[in-house]
Amino acid sequence: MSTLRQRFAALNGRLPHWVWPLVVIVAAVLLGNGMYTFGLADNNPIAWTANIAHSLCRITCGRPAIDPNLGFLTQPLGHVAALDLVHGHLPWWNYFEGLGQPLAGEMQGAALFPLTVLFALPNGLYLFHVSLEIIAGLSTYFLGRRLGMGGVVATSIAIVFALNGTYAWLGNATLNPVAFAPMMALGVEMIYDGVQGRARGGWYVLAIGLALSLYAGFPEVAYFNGVLVLVWAIVRLWSVPAARRWAATGGVALGGVVGLLLSAPLLVAFADFLKLAHIGNHTAGGFATAHLSPQALPMLIDPYIYGTIFSNPAAIPSWGAVGGYLTTGIVAFALVGLFGRRARALRITLGLWSILGISAIFGYAHAHELFNLLPGVKSIALLRYFLPSVELAAIVLAGFGLSDLRTSVWARRLAPLAVAGTAIVTALAAEGGAPTNNGVVLGHRERIIYLGLHALPFIALFLYLVFTALARYRPFRVLLAIVLAGEALLLYFVPTAEAPKKIIVDQPAITFLQQHLGTQRFLDFAVLNANWGSQYGLSSLSAIDLPFPSTFATYIATQLYPSKVHPRQFIIQGGMTGIKEQEQMVVDHLSAYQESSVKYLLINNKVPLLPALAKIGVTLVFRDGLASIYQVPGAQPLFTATKGCQVTSTTYDHATVTCSTPGTLTRSELVMKGWHATVNGTAAPIGTSEGTFQTVALPAGTSTVAFSFLPPHEEAAIGAFLLGILAMILWPVAGSLRRHRRARHAA
Repeated sequence: MSTLRQRFAALNGRLPHWVWPLVVIVAAVLLGNGMYTFGLADNNPIAWTANIAHSLCRITCGRPAIDPNLGFLTQPLGHVAALDLVHGHLPWWNYFEGLGQPLAGEMQGAALFPLTVLFALPNGLYLFHVSLEIIAGLSTYFLGRRLGMGGVVATSIAIVFALNGTYAWLGNATLNPVAFAPMMALGVEMIYDGVQGRARGGWYVLAIGLALSLYAGFPEVAYFNGVLVLVWAIVRLWSVPAARRWAATGGVALGGVVGLLLSAPLLVAFADFLKLAHIGNHTAGGFATAHLSPQALPMLIDPYIYGTIFSNPAAIPSWGAVGGYLTTGIVAFALVGLFGRRARALRITLGLWSILGISAIFGYAHAHELFNLLPGVKSIALLRYFLPSVELAAIVLAGFGLSDLRTSVWARRLAPLAVAGTAIVTALAAEGGAPTNNGVVLGHRERIIYLGLHALPFIALFLYLVFTALARYRPFRVLLAIVLAGEALLLYFVPTAEAPKKIIVDQPAITFLQQHLGTQRFLDFAVLNANWGSQYGLSSLSAIDLPFPSTFATYIATQLYPSKVHPRQFIIQGGMTGIKEQEQMVVDHLSAYQESSVKYLLINNKVPLLPALAKIGVTLVFRDGLASIYQVPGAQPLFTATKGCQVTSTTYDHATVTCSTPGTLTRSELVMKGWHATVNGTAAPIGTSEGTFQTVALPAGTSTVAFSFLPPHEEAAIGAFLLGILAMILWPVAGSLRRHRRARHAA
């Protein structure tokens, strides 16, 4: 035994200081996701964002995440982008959504984000989220260490941020950029230490963090996080000796510029799409005064005061708009950290950011008006997308508070008071939320679980109170850090326990479409909901997205479903009544659906086929226990040509056409700037049919026509990207040459 201990001690002595924290952080993330890690639950969002699967549950199948865009966008669009990347294609366009639309420029699919390739794997969503959480944790750990926190404290706040409220609840692309906020802040700290000779490579970390934050696919969250890091950089600049501040500023500017250069391919694709898209309320100050209801305020510190996600019907409006939560430990120790001396300006800044941010989210004290002074904020849903930056600010502040317990008598005296104050606030939150819970009927087992969830914050507060009273002893400070991380882990775990034990997808219907649809489209009637066709390589006319192509929105409103559909979605609304209305639209506007290459209707068996559809020739071709598939008569293929021409094609972007006289090829793909066509290898202009579909003029004889899509200004963007890569390669070489010249001069 002693020999093993000696070997372990020798090995431990050779390891870098961060190895064991790394192991602990990764273990905590895997444990927080334990239901998925150990195969006890299935996180496939198809279970609750489509109607083509059924689930096996334990106690109940609840919602493991708030935002259905996890299923409409993150999973299916991430999957199709990953397959493009695996096959060596850049994912500029998605053929499977609506009439086709930009994929990279859509942003929320994170098509050009390096981790998106994980969606090519069967458990890609799990690997994707776990990878982000580990990056978030490691970045926060190194940031904490750079700010002077001990290893235990830095590990604790790393776990808390890796399992933060946004990661626990939202699920969709909102959470993607969150991991890179601490990375950018770490880059700033490294730059400032570097100009004083204590570190190198900080601007690399800042540039990479900024680029990944943007590539991650949710610009609103990336924007608020970027503003926080910018404010952080300005405040921390005064910790640098005056003689080195210009060098420090230059380092931050270099990191920011290179990060933007690296992000240019995505930013340009996004900007080009925005010019041609509906963006809902994200324009003309649509969110200038939007804020959360006071009903949601108790959830900020007592996350499951209204039960698990969407379990309480009376709390549904609050659940639908929240962006995450804090914990009692974060609040209590952030209060302690606010009054410490070291890095005083940063602490005050983080405290103000947290207080003003929460005030703006809930519409208090005109704080929202203050943030509205920032460019574009009036058109951003601050009420949901600001909270991730508040979580980081408060967690770092809590790390300062825990660190102060080691060296500051004042902090050890303040800590029990801060915990007691947090307990009072939590009790008031529980009392304030009680009316919303009145009348909720629960089974016996559910009631026990919910009582445990309500008790969890108070159990944590009790432990904090006991351990802070003994905080002058190191073991109890370690216990405080453990409880802080443990509280975050347990709260994170709750939604994962709501996930189904097993999900069974109705594969025969999907298989039939995969075998018979080809390059034509199907129209969904509340079975394989919007965008899920992308998951299975099936072109669906149904679509829901933001941005949404304005040309397609116009075509819907004038040709497919007049005056019935929101301009940024084409999905069944109104339950079974909506299905019947959609069936009638096919009857009334059959020619438009035929021209849109709709070959099949996928209809839930609970709704009988409208007799009028049978009268126009719609016929049953497949049925199982869940859905029926009907064939639409006269559906046009993706490629059609004028009389006298014969078309052969089995792909989305190539056709061979033989014409006896000059003719025109029509492709029922959405026309948009960025599309290019060649006829027999020679560039050919693309025209439009009905302002929606693509056309190309053909000569007599046999022609090979090829189509390709590249956002209009992407060549320049790729050049900017290469310039950023060149800067990252050449800058250290230049630095090495400068050091070599100085050494020779000194000699």
